[in-house]
Amino acid sequence: MSEKNRNDYVCLSAMLRAREAGFLGRDRLERMLDEPTFADACRVAAEAGYPDMSEMDVKGINAALAARRAAEVSELGEMLGEGGVLALFRLPFDCHNAKAIVKAEGSEARCGALLSDAGAYTPDQLRAAYAETDTAGLPALLCEAIAEAKQTLARTGNPQAADNILDRACFALELDAAKETDSPFILDYVRSRIDKVNLRSALRTLGLPRRDELLRGALIEGGSVDPSAILIAGGKDELGQLFSTTTYAKAAECGSMTDFEKAADNAEQESLQSATLISFGPEVVVEYLSALEGELMSLRIVLTGRRMGIAPATLRERLRESYV
Repeated sequence: MSEKNRNDYVCLSAMLRAREAGFLGRDRLERMLDEPTFADACRVAAEAGYPDMSEMDVKGINAALAARRAAEVSELGEMLGEGGVLALFRLPFDCHNAKAIVKAEGSEARCGALLSDAGAYTPDQLRAAYAETDTAGLPALLCEAIAEAKQTLARTGNPQAADNILDRACFALELDAAKETDSPFILDYVRSRIDKVNLRSALRTLGLPRRDELLRGALIEGGSVDPSAILIAGGKDELGQLFSTTTYAKAAECGSMTDFEKAADNAEQESLQSATLISFGPEVVVEYLSALEGELMSLRIVLTGRRMGIAPATLRERLRESYV
């Protein structure tokens, strides 16, 4: 199916709109926090189509939620074909896998348990690229980034520097995938995600020694705010001015990184609401999968928190805004 033929999305968009009506929503998440036991909270999630997680530990809950995400993306892949819009939701896992492989020096024994099957490429393909034995089927940019990250880690012993190289490559590939859709909304979505990463890096490095060096290595091209402008921003007020016209204007004003992460996630969800005005097209897929990821994040906070005995009031403070 061509990513550029909007008419191909008519039936799929209708299906996803119908599924959105089944999202948990804030009311049911609040119910899960108010239920007297962990098992009762799991029952509310089961009413929304999730498996019964009442006998699961934290690891099992995370695995069940990851399986839900993988099943949704896989189903859409069968309908749409891989690449294009789905690449935006697979490439982050390829980036995660590549980072794990590079830091484990290609050893499956050292990183196998950390690898995900949710990427666009298999862990075996990425390990082969690391070993420089086979790069068939992989984007040249990703292979080059893996080789550069491998060399950088060996030379400097700095895993963060290797991670930065892979982050830049994966976001470049996401931008390419967004351009394939011919959708200004989707391109803005990826550019906004780059803004979020860059703002996070800028805030985290404020006041640190060698900040310029650290920040220069972490910043990613392609967002709406020029990295060179971020580099010369001397403090939080200047960063706030730079990002005042972006999705993350309010997040830039937060006093802690915890508050920033919550505000930034909420802002991202809010920005997706504009896609509800689009009747059909690849934008609906992006909106749906982003909303699903927001729901899975909220479920993870509630269920793992309740499983560990964390007070509902504390969990409520951590919850992001719900899509519905």
